[in-house]
Amino acid sequence: MGIEIPSNIEQAVSIVMDAIMSVDQKEELRQVREENLSDGRPYYIECWAEDQLTMLTFFFSTSGIDKYTETMLKELLVEEKYVQFIKKDAPVSVMHFIDASENELWSVNVCIGTEDEIFANDLISLRAYEKLDYT
Repeated sequence: MGIEIPSNIEQAVSIVMDAIMSVDQKEELRQVREENLSDGRPYYIECWAEDQLTMLTFFFSTSGIDKYTETMLKELLVEEKYVQFIKKDAPVSVMHFIDASENELWSVNVCIGTEDEIFANDLISLRAYEKLDYT
């Protein structure tokens, strides 16, 4: 079995979601938003849930911010008014990667909460995930 190399952010996210969730779960739980940050940088946000966790995943270019730390990326999301952290130690993970089109991107995962605890509030409007057809 070969490894599928995604050509864009949406396809990369779709591949990961295919690996971890059933089709019904993805359709029910996934919402997205595509716009620009205040500096004009395009971004893609996805909200998803699994194993009693609700997550927001942000994807955007590293251009000019490639040396940012996790703390700086959290501050960026607050400054852009996308997330309000309720707890200082809210679970956040960041990953720098290069997509198939050779774009350098940040992936920033924010745990909004579990079934028992809220870590952050999302301050954004999302739309339902649209099924992508790569055939």
